Amino acid sequence: MKRSNPATRSMGLLALANALVCGQMSIAAMDTASTNRLSRADEQTVVALERMGRYEEAEARCIQWLQQNPNDATPQRLLAEIQNLKQARGPRADLTWQINSIIIPEVNFREAGVADIIEFLRTESKKISGAENPINFVWKAPEAFKTAKITLSLHQVPLAEALKYVTEIAGLRYRVDPYAVVIYQPAPAPPEGPSPSKP
Repeated sequence: MKRSNPATRSMGLLALANALVCGQMSIAAMDTASTNRLSRADEQTVVALERMGRYEEAEARCIQWLQQNPNDATPQRLLAEIQNLKQARGPRADLTWQINSIIIPEVNFREAGVADIIEFLRTESKKISGAENPINFVWKAPEAFKTAKITLSLHQVPLAEALKYVTEIAGLRYRVDPYAVVIYQPAPAPPEGPSPSKP
């Protein structure tokens, strides 16, 4: 990467100041140039948030940008795109994004019941996300699995990964439905063996 010489930068600033003093450039022109640089930075930030699926943050940034520059077409266009994406993704995608983005600092259990660990994850995810309503968990496995004892030690893990480990160790699985995480017992695998020969 090529670095600019400090003397060259100083001369550029000096020329800018000189143009201002001589009346060749107005304060308004400098404000416009500054606003254009900020608009490009805002646009890059919003686009990056949008690509990461962080639509609420991107939407809030666009609204803030529009409040500062109500006639700017760029934030209006980006806001419309973000709102369309939010509508298209639906509740299942929202919940999937949520369980992948919540990082549980520590999960440390020794010979604990699966239902107790799931309740811990539900409670922790509510605390971490700050959501008014916790994530819904629906139990569709036989009741005996609730008391199955497992040992688990995880640090800085996404909620989705913690759920994967808990359910797999207990012989269960989970899936994300539109409004809940469902814990279930997978169907038994067909027995492996020689396939019947055809006559």
